[in-house]
Amino acid sequence: MYRLIEIILPKENQEDLKNIFNTKGIVDYWQEESYKDKLAYKILIQTPYSQTLIDKLSKIKNIRIIVLDVITTLPSPQTSTKKKIKVSREELYAKIINSSEINYIYFTMLILSTIIAIFGFATNNVAVIIGAMVIAPLLGPNIAAAFGITLGDMNLTKKGFIALLSGSFMAYIIAIIFGALLHISPSLSQISSRIHLHYSDIIIAISSGIAGVLAFTTGYNLSLVGVMVAISLLPPLVASGMLFGSGYFLFSFSALLLFFINVVSLILSGVITFRFQGIKAKTWWEEKKAKTYRKYAIFMSIFLLLFFVLAIFINHKIFH
Repeated sequence: MYRLIEIILPKENQEDLKNIFNTKGIVDYWQEESYKDKLAYKILIQTPYSQTLIDKLSKIKNIRIIVLDVITTLPSPQTSTKKKIKVSREELYAKIINSSEINYIYFTMLILSTIIAIFGFATNNVAVIIGAMVIAPLLGPNIAAAFGITLGDMNLTKKGFIALLSGSFMAYIIAIIFGALLHISPSLSQISSRIHLHYSDIIIAISSGIAGVLAFTTGYNLSLVGVMVAISLLPPLVASGMLFGSGYFLFSFSALLLFFINVVSLILSGVITFRFQGIKAKTWWEEKKAKTYRKYAIFMSIFLLLFFVLAIFINHKIFH
């Protein structure tokens, strides 16, 4: 895979490009037609090396950098690399910001998916419940929180958590209202599966988090991954709300516990996978701060998961 990086800079900064074109992974480069007091260049580079090039270019004053995906190029460059193909940090940031925006589309999609899930539970129809997951926009906020922790970006972390928690609170209130109206039974198989907790629920959520981050960092299609993350979050939340509205408070707490288990598991796996993929802060001093931030977040997540393991053990004693 390749990236086409277009740069526009003032003519007086042309000397700053002296060593740029020696960057490893560059397949070709050329100068576009200059205009007024600016120069334009295009650089074709292998995807794994694009982050290095972007970091170098970012140090040049008054430069505009545009990154484009390349579907194909002919003749095909006779180059190869064993490095992992991944999206650059800047591309990730742009994608994550866009996918975690709190706006009317986010809330509309969440309301619709919640209502569909509610009637899926009411009719005990697994196909309808899965259908609700297809439109539930919960992947973006999870990835934003994990990415923010990885980079030590407190604002992005808050943005992700606020989007996730505000959307979850709204879905929970809607589920409570419908639960009071429909009065569902905890004996329904789709409800019961969210009440009786299993240790495997943690493994499933961690696997979903890893899949979500890999999808973002490699440019993989996010649709199916988003469904997997939504399955970990929306059904237990909706089930808990409906049980609460129907007066089954102990059962409701059990399903809500599953929701929190999944949130913590998804964030922890996301942070670890981002680091494994080589994502880090731009400068050494930012990375130093981010490293401390990550340690605290990982420690807290592991502590909570150990607590949840104990909670699952207690759940087994109560409901089995």
